[in-house]
Amino acid sequence: MADILIPNVKFVDIAEREAEALQRLKYDLDKLRARKRRNGNILGPLDTAELERLEKIDEARENTASYFDPLFLATRTAFSGEETGVVPIVFEQKDGVIQLKAATEAKKDADVARVALVIGLLASKGVPVPPLRTRETGTGAEKRVVTVTDTRHENMGPFVEGFFKAAGRVAGHMALAVRVLKLMAEAVKITGEDREASISTIEYANVFEKLVTGGVDARDPNLKRKVDDQMVRVQSDDDDKPLHEFALTLPDLESTTDYEVVEENIRLMGPMIFASMFEELKAFQVVDRLVEMSQRGELPLIKGPAGTKLYQYWREAPNRMSEVERQTFYAMTLGLPTGQPGGSSNGDFQELWLRFVSSVSSLVRENRVDQILRSSLPVAINQQQVKKAARDLAANMSLHGYGMAFYAAADLTKQINEMIDLLQDAELRSAFGARDIWGVIDQVAQLELGGARNSSKYRTLASCGAIITNWLADNADRLRDPTMPIIDIKEVENPPRRFSGQNATSNPTDYDLVNACELWLADSAMGDDRIEQMSQPRESPQQPSRPIQIPSIARDLLEGTGLGLGMGVDPGRRPMANGHGYAAY
Repeated sequence: MADILIPNVKFVDIAEREAEALQRLKYDLDKLRARKRRNGNILGPLDTAELERLEKIDEARENTASYFDPLFLATRTAFSGEETGVVPIVFEQKDGVIQLKAATEAKKDADVARVALVIGLLASKGVPVPPLRTRETGTGAEKRVVTVTDTRHENMGPFVEGFFKAAGRVAGHMALAVRVLKLMAEAVKITGEDREASISTIEYANVFEKLVTGGVDARDPNLKRKVDDQMVRVQSDDDDKPLHEFALTLPDLESTTDYEVVEENIRLMGPMIFASMFEELKAFQVVDRLVEMSQRGELPLIKGPAGTKLYQYWREAPNRMSEVERQTFYAMTLGLPTGQPGGSSNGDFQELWLRFVSSVSSLVRENRVDQILRSSLPVAINQQQVKKAARDLAANMSLHGYGMAFYAAADLTKQINEMIDLLQDAELRSAFGARDIWGVIDQVAQLELGGARNSSKYRTLASCGAIITNWLADNADRLRDPTMPIIDIKEVENPPRRFSGQNATSNPTDYDLVNACELWLADSAMGDDRIEQMSQPRESPQQPSRPIQIPSIARDLLEGTGLGLGMGVDPGRRPMANGHGYAAY
């Protein structure tokens, strides 16, 4: 009587490859969709075809008959006999458990071993696998999309060849294959527990191969001991392998750096820059002074929306950040010299910001010179210099976006929107004879706060800061990819059409980035010599990828010397204003 396998052997690598395939599908879809958004909903023909294929495959996720691991699906197709002419074996898998259809008990053990062993041999040999495509099944309301192997792909030929080699190897030693699987399942099965025995098809294939190469057959009386020995050897194979057999394949370190750049941490810097420019315009002080004037009855406003907004702004004052608290957050995130002595400050931000903005400007300017003088020679090296500057800046912004910074940015965004809504009220503007909110700000600042600032300059810098930070957050995938150009020069030369509801701040393109960088430099009065100097590559600042916890004893010592690391604020001390202006980044 044939050996009976432990029921429901779970092949863990089959389940893992299926889960990884679904994750890869989501990643590739998100990447192509993000690229399409950046390019104004325009993609090249190859990217368009790939996006359509992936969206069809994603649609098939609703069908439980779909599989997404190309290796499992191609092996299942080959065993069906449609492409190979073999005696069909119809099977499915659920969480790594191979489920046979229309199989007798006598064949069940052999077919499970045959399928698992062929998959393991194909995986261990690295046989090329054809990709997936989709096919519609059923009609009417029962119409569904299911994944199938693309049998027309160029990989189908090598795969079928590898399949027959693996199937032939198993067929020649079928009895051994069944017994080895039974013994491996018993070895990993936890006694007394009624759950699956977890085995890797690749380990199963490697144990099987070593036994066949050693001349062991199914009737060997010491088979159990030899299987146990080979399992130990296979699981520690990398340690025992001689040096001349190691493949010199290094890991992709960029694939492990997702944590260095947290997109939301980068994005929150936009509101911080925006708020700091409003601070420089005295906009916060202007609204506070308007509230005071309304309390004293000095504003000629009748009952209406303007008065209601001023009253509500006054009532919400205890729930908003004070000027000292805002200045502390500017120091923490943007490195502005406005925080409390001994408080945390992002000292590298201003230089990194200027270096990135200058590098973008220099890249575009040099490309224009190349087009005129040298027939558009490649500028790949300069692209990498810009990418390095972008990565240094993004890593810095990400590091200083942890903790309360996100909530502070959200709070400031809400407050700025309330201020703009108040200042653009028609009744309030008419009270000061102003045509827009900037006229109101300038009037109040001039009459009540000792002088107005250049509103055109600072509102331009505020908008440019929001565009640049949003572009960095939207293009984090470009920063992680060592081969992808950081800026599409063709998009800069031919800006894509902007769709309804989109603007440069919410959906910045490469053209918007370059334009924002040039405007920032122009309004900051940066000379060409200074731009060229700042655009030169420099060593990255030494900084961790995430905040490092400081031992309490060290923190106490630092605070005792006046070099605290926290956000403690002395309510009796006000920060010094930045005499050089916040545009000095």
